[in-house]
Amino acid sequence: GLAMDAVTLRVGDLEQMSGYYENALALIPIEERSRGSEVHRVLGRGDVPMVRLVHTPGLPAVNPRAAGLFHTAFLFDDAASLAATVFRTARDPRSRFAGSSDHLVSEAFYFTDPEGNGIELYTDRPRETWRRVNGQLHMDTLYLDPNAYLSTHLDEVVLDAVERQSGRVGHVHLQVGDVGVASAFYIDTLGFEVTA
Repeated sequence: GLAMDAVTLRVGDLEQMSGYYENALALIPIEERSRGSEVHRVLGRGDVPMVRLVHTPGLPAVNPRAAGLFHTAFLFDDAASLAATVFRTARDPRSRFAGSSDHLVSEAFYFTDPEGNGIELYTDRPRETWRRVNGQLHMDTLYLDPNAYLSTHLDEVVLDAVERQSGRVGHVHLQVGDVGVASAFYIDTLGFEVTA
């Protein structure tokens, strides 16, 4: 099967954005290198790269109506790791909380980083509990109370060592101008399957 590597984000302010992902999401710098005038900094958990920041001075602001990245979704193995990361992210004053949802297959929290990039922090429910209806994955968007989730799952021991908890990029959501054209490309050209 396919697995996601680190997601590359072009950033206008490398130090601010690197500091944000280190403090808010408890990611650790893994690697840094220069390519010509560009500086690439990779951050992750353990030896798993999760985000690659590419310093790009003069970057235009994110246009919420343009095609491109909608959000990067960071997947955690269990509720305690997710809760600890959500708690850290919510406490960073540079984070903008954008909501939380129970999708039946997963529980997810949404934020926006200082340069307008979307972030999803989530954990999957066990796959054996996922339901299919007419061959398609049954999903929904139900309210998930963030305070109740944190009071249930936040563990001080995990929080104190949150940067050592495993994590990875689970998926990315893309914003497209024409769903039909984009679907045809991903299904017919790349050979992906529709799941929902």
